[in-house]
Amino acid sequence: MSNIAGFASLMIGIIIILLLFAFVYIWMLSAQKQKAIQYIGKEKKQKMKFKDRIWQTIFSFSKKLAPTASRIKLFSNENRDGRNLRLAGLTKKLSLYEFYGLRLTIWFLTFMGATAYFILGLPFRSIVLLVLPVAAFFLPNLWLKHKAKDRQEQISASMPDFLDIVSVSLQAGASLDGSLRQVANSIQGPLSDEIQQLNREISFGVQRETAYQSLIERNNSKELEVLIQSLVQGGELGVPVSRTFRVQADDLRANRGYNAKEQALKQVQRSQLLRHLRLYRQYFC
Repeated sequence: MSNIAGFASLMIGIIIILLLFAFVYIWMLSAQKQKAIQYIGKEKKQKMKFKDRIWQTIFSFSKKLAPTASRIKLFSNENRDGRNLRLAGLTKKLSLYEFYGLRLTIWFLTFMGATAYFILGLPFRSIVLLVLPVAAFFLPNLWLKHKAKDRQEQISASMPDFLDIVSVSLQAGASLDGSLRQVANSIQGPLSDEIQQLNREISFGVQRETAYQSLIERNNSKELEVLIQSLVQGGELGVPVSRTFRVQADDLRANRGYNAKEQALKQVQRSQLLRHLRLYRQYFC
């Protein structure tokens, strides 16, 4: 019995020692992994550009000021600004009140900088103190409007190629949803983002007409709106979808060619006018 008790005690001791070693080993691995994660995080922070760090700080501060900024209705139009956010594709990154917080943050920083400029007695300090804060308050709205316009122009410019690819895919026997999904994954840009959003809504059970309407409400591209209206009308009249895409692509290219010729003609007329003005100045001045 004593031998068995001694052997059991020895085995228990060995097991305890092994468990202790295992615990120490696991703890060392966990600590090493944590250090590696911290090192990677520090390396990423070091690689982040100085400009990106500044904007990250500004956006963080803007979110904190969003509740306060939402109560400041000066020169604010929630319907207009909300629509511009949707047209610019920024609703996932920036809410309306966060945008107002960003505007207030930029105004505050500009006002502090202009005040410091005025206190230092630098040239045109009065003009800087009056003009810069006012300009900073309206600058975010102008930027948002430009961002929205630029994004919609990119969508319109991508439409002909998009229509051609979808038309070929449909003629090859693919379904409409499959063609849209395939093309959206193969192209880049805001049009791809919008088509992917459309596919997600349809896959989640949203009715196709409702998803189409949401797509139109998020954008104001005339080419995209004409396509959606043609798809809805074609579905009601039984027109093949591939034909709708092909006809829309041909019409867009024809309009682009006409607009290009019109712009070229205007450029020629402008050049002729400038040449006549130069000749007039040479002879009579």
